[in-house]
Amino acid sequence: MTTMFTADTTFESAWGADSAGRATGGALRLLDHGTVEGRAAWEAVWRRAGQGEVFAHPDYCADRALPGERALCAAMEFPDGALIIYPFLVRAITHDAAGAPVAEGLWDIYTPLVYGGPLGHDASGAQVEEFWCAMRAWARHHSVVSEIIRFTPIARHRLPYPGTLRRQAPHVVIDLEGGEEGILARMRKSARRLYRRALDAGVTVRIENSEAGIEDFLAIHDETMTRAGAYERFRLRPEDLRALHRAVPEHLFYVFACQDGRPVAVEVVLRRGDSSHAYLGGTLTAALRTGATTVVSIAAAVEAQRRGSREHVLGGGVTNTIDDSLLEFKRSLAREGDRDYFTGEQVFLEDEYERLCAPVPSQGSSFFPLYRARAAVTRHLPGQEPGRPDAPARGTDQR
Repeated sequence: MTTMFTADTTFESAWGADSAGRATGGALRLLDHGTVEGRAAWEAVWRRAGQGEVFAHPDYCADRALPGERALCAAMEFPDGALIIYPFLVRAITHDAAGAPVAEGLWDIYTPLVYGGPLGHDASGAQVEEFWCAMRAWARHHSVVSEIIRFTPIARHRLPYPGTLRRQAPHVVIDLEGGEEGILARMRKSARRLYRRALDAGVTVRIENSEAGIEDFLAIHDETMTRAGAYERFRLRPEDLRALHRAVPEHLFYVFACQDGRPVAVEVVLRRGDSSHAYLGGTLTAALRTGATTVVSIAAAVEAQRRGSREHVLGGGVTNTIDDSLLEFKRSLAREGDRDYFTGEQVFLEDEYERLCAPVPSQGSSFFPLYRARAAVTRHLPGQEPGRPDAPARGTDQR
């Protein structure tokens, strides 16, 4: 049986300096969602430095942990009041690249879906550097071999990263300047025609802010996920949504497209400060040809702009390829919406990483961490690149 990961709750650092060469004096704390004190402290630092990012909330991260994984948040506070937080999941490394069992006591870390990475409140470049020095030291001390981060495509939300940034297939972001008129003007003509035709045919929009939207959402979401052949772990449960409402009630809302008063397409929107994210949704099979998916996507963007967002993130495709059909649908909603999407890769224990990967030549593979490539092949969503689990957000409109 794999042993439980244990970590110091504090890890003092003496690295880093400001532009004048003075030590900045931060101390790294590891906050564990599995303890009452750790969860409370995590939420407190999230309120200060999390910028409303739902993907960094302690309850969201803990809910995405698989059995045996641990939800932790590294937090470094500085004497001048600056604060950096970094939520992640810790998982045991049980097999090497060839699938052979390895001795217990090695771990790696990753950020839960959809986006992750450190978040900072008033942090300078020197303080970010100090944070990473302390984080690397902590990782090595606790036999953490590597990490992988999925960074947001909104560049201003990304802190500097000392590891490898690997560009993946683009993600799509709708520029919300100009409200509905501006959004429609930046759509492809075919998508704009479909949107207007659907409205003319009687498709209407309903916005729901409360738990009252859960039942209608799940009916559409479940049918969509069944049609896509998605694994159970990618399905939202009623308790998942209720937990989100309890934790961040001001950060999410539902947008429904309705026909004859009946919801046929839906999108759950998560808000982060002056941006928003199309988290999950779906379309009933019978409504795929009606344009309801396009209506709900544009209505969500318009509502996000009304609530103060500058950009609305649609995410990427299912396969992490440029010709992905879901990605193509999202591009139709924003002609110039492609944004760089990076994964961050960092090896903390080089010798251990090489040993784990040695049984199987890389042969130019970009999969990271390579020692997990074999296991990931049997776990990815149908048609999805192993290790890039972006769950399908909606059924593609069929024109």
